[in-house]
Amino acid sequence: MSLPEVPKHYVPRDVESLNIPPVKLQSLTTEYLFTYTMELPEDDPPCIIGSSKEMVNMIITERGTRVSGPRINGAFLRDGNDYVKLYPNGTSIHEVRCVILTHDGARIKFTYEGRGDFGPTGYNDVLEGKMPDKIRIRCGPHMYTDHPDYQWVNGLQCVEVGEVNVQQRYGSFDCYALK
Repeated sequence: MSLPEVPKHYVPRDVESLNIPPVKLQSLTTEYLFTYTMELPEDDPPCIIGSSKEMVNMIITERGTRVSGPRINGAFLRDGNDYVKLYPNGTSIHEVRCVILTHDGARIKFTYEGRGDFGPTGYNDVLEGKMPDKIRIRCGPHMYTDHPDYQWVNGLQCVEVGEVNVQQRYGSFDCYALK
């Protein structure tokens, strides 16, 4: 079966004919907001929702998450759930939604999607009931609140870097605002 022709208005223009001035590389700076550290409960192992040749879907529960830093301090309300799609090459997609209860009573919705690395044998290990020793995760969080003292979080795009240490049953993540 042959593919249909690409309509003329979708064909890329000759880039040499574009009238675009020289552009300068944009700078990137960050502001450290907080670190959150969580416990992986021993009595609640990862729950595999389903698996196929393409991916494993599972939920990893986070419990007792502490938030501390120069801009936000508090804890996560209730347990957090990390919805994970794990692929045969060991990469993963993580979707998390939780609420930070700050030390002064504000509630901040904290959501992110990110990418993880279970290692080259992670997919097969998980199917055999084993988790890797460590899972490296990088994400792009967003926050939202109506609380007047924390309205500044509503417009932020953040980046987060961290690692889950499965053997020691904790994870630690640093959250930065892009400036």
